[in-house]
Amino acid sequence: MRILSVHNQFRQYAGSDIVAEADEKIFAEHADVASYIRHSGEIESAGKAQQLRIAIDTIYSRRTVAEITEIVGRFRPDIAYVHNVFPLISPSLYHALYRLRVPSVHVIHDFRLWCPNSRFYVNNEPCQRCLMGNYWPAVQKRCVQGKTSYSALYAGSLYLNSRSRFREKIGGFICLTEFARDLLLKSGIADDKIYVCPNHIDTAGYTPQYGGGKYVLYLGGLYRDKGVMTIAKAFAQLPHIPLVFVGAGDAETELREFISNHRLSNIQLVGFKNGPEKLEYLRNSNFTIVASQCYETFGLVVLEAFASGKPVVASAFGSLPYIVHPHETGLLFKPQDADDLAEKVRWMYERPEQIESMGRRGRDLVESKYDARSRFASLEAIFTSVIGKSGWKAATQA
Repeated sequence: MRILSVHNQFRQYAGSDIVAEADEKIFAEHADVASYIRHSGEIESAGKAQQLRIAIDTIYSRRTVAEITEIVGRFRPDIAYVHNVFPLISPSLYHALYRLRVPSVHVIHDFRLWCPNSRFYVNNEPCQRCLMGNYWPAVQKRCVQGKTSYSALYAGSLYLNSRSRFREKIGGFICLTEFARDLLLKSGIADDKIYVCPNHIDTAGYTPQYGGGKYVLYLGGLYRDKGVMTIAKAFAQLPHIPLVFVGAGDAETELREFISNHRLSNIQLVGFKNGPEKLEYLRNSNFTIVASQCYETFGLVVLEAFASGKPVVASAFGSLPYIVHPHETGLLFKPQDADDLAEKVRWMYERPEQIESMGRRGRDLVESKYDARSRFASLEAIFTSVIGKSGWKAATQA
């Protein structure tokens, strides 16, 4: 099978970037793979004229069309496997692939194909106003970075490309849990185009350490919609329990001010970590917290915690209840409820035997259900199905 992997990388390394890189490595072991990658960091180095061009490209990118046409002509892929197209690649990718008779599969890492800010979240609450195709609320509420201009740009891109039926040109959608599947069905995507395939992780890269941790860990972006302020407020009630924030983001200043104002010596911010440093923080933790108050499509950090032998205390929201099983691999708390989170953290922290047993069950779960060894077979089955439904002859059969 010949696979074209497509991804617009984010400025700050994110979960979809991790998955895209890991999948390319897996494809290289089992199939022929080519990649088309852009990086959002290109925007920062662009001049004013180039930035205007990039803004137009967010709606329709002639560069994408030209480059994809060249790659398809040279590589002749059977399938295009797509992670993210905004802002540089744009939905023009799907129009080009459809014209070139290359079936495509889009992975639902977020909801950008329906929601201008990708999260179905605005003003600290979930929002589905744009789900059915009316994008004006995004402009009114300045959903994208709090700016009317950015909100109008992304709303315009979705509106204009929807008029050209770009979603209908996508052969299949890979949802990471049933939660995302239900949202896509609600939006009008046909059931036979939706596949559920969770993220996977290479468990061999994680050495589990059961129990005996030194602190509770938050690992991820420091953003309000990730619930970081809820976590800080919860630990203000737990001065005897140490907490470490590993990550970076635009809520860092607010977090530091809260910690300083409340004189919280039990909370430490250590910045963004990756590779061995990140793994070390995981191994030395008691358990991790995932407090998202926006719709997570999966939460790769949950698998990283399980692979490290650590249970997870997660908000009962979005996809998280599909992954974290209460009193088996962790606990669930009410989203944005610092009191409930504090209660769950206290309960867990005071029961080291439960931390160890849940950590072992988490490791067993990730090895049996989410290990990367089964990743290619799962994706290959989806690709074969999508190619068959397209009615287009695969390049390898031409």
